[in-house]
Amino acid sequence: MGRGKTLTMPERAQVDLMVQLNMSVSLMSARNHCSRTLNNCYISDPAAYGTSKSTGRARKLKQRDERNVARAVSNTMKSAKDVGAEIHLKESKSPIFQTIHISGNIKRQIMKPIPPTVLVPSWLRRRLKCSLGQRARRT
Repeated sequence: MGRGKTLTMPERAQVDLMVQLNMSVSLMSARNHCSRTLNNCYISDPAAYGTSKSTGRARKLKQRDERNVARAVSNTMKSAKDVGAEIHLKESKSPIFQTIHISGNIKRQIMKPIPPTVLVPSWLRRRLKCSLGQRARRT
C-alpha cells in the first residue's frame, strides 16, 4: 500500500518559519494546504521526518512454519490442506500453497496415469514395466 503525501523542502521551510512565528497547527495546515497530522509529524521531529520506510504486510507463516511446510511436503504427494493438518497450522491452505510455490526447491507436478494392468496384455505389461523402470533410472 502506498504512503501518503509528504512535505516538500519549501513546505518544510514554511512550516519552520510558522513555528518560529508561533502560529497554530490548524492555521499552518490552512496556509500549506496540508493536513494537521502531516504538519504535526514534521514539527515533532524534523530531523527524522520522511526517513522511515514501510515494512509491508506481515507474513502469515513464520520462518519456522515455512521450513516445516517445506520439510513435510518434500518427496510426498500431499495437498496444501493435508500439510497444514499434519503440522497443526491454523492458517488456510493458500499461505501454505504460496510457501510451497515460493520455496523454489519443491516442484509440484501432475502425475501421469498408468494404464490398468487388467486390460493390458502380459507382453505389453512387461514392456511398460521395463520402460517405466528405465524412466525412473534416468530421472
